[in-house]
Amino acid sequence: MTDTSVTTTARTCGECTLCCKLMGVPELKKPAARLCGSCDVGKGCTVYEERPPSCRNFQCFWLMDENFPEEFRPDRIHALAAFNDTPDSCVLHVDPAYPKAMRSPEVRALTDALLKAYAKVFVLSGKESALLTR
Repeated sequence: MTDTSVTTTARTCGECTLCCKLMGVPELKKPAARLCGSCDVGKGCTVYEERPPSCRNFQCFWLMDENFPEEFRPDRIHALAAFNDTPDSCVLHVDPAYPKAMRSPEVRALTDALLKAYAKVFVLSGKESALLTR
């Protein structure tokens, strides 16, 4: 299995494969909140070297920023934060299989931290969505 990290930081995805579930992959017509058929849960992408550009280019905030606390690793809190196309905003993807994740102390702390850095946080969880603002 190939290391799934695409960043220059010392962090790697490790056992985390949450983006393989939560993120949509247009090239594969994979909808958001559905596990990718190429994902080996807890191990990584089985077609890593041939993965599509949207997967190749994706990095969650935890992977990108070594200052993100270890306890915010996406597979541990059932949520991941990522960049968004809307200026001064980001997206928090929450695993719909864990409906109580939004109320966890870790996700609340992450949401508070995101709102200090961004004016808007779009929250997506399956078919549900919300907009949080400062």
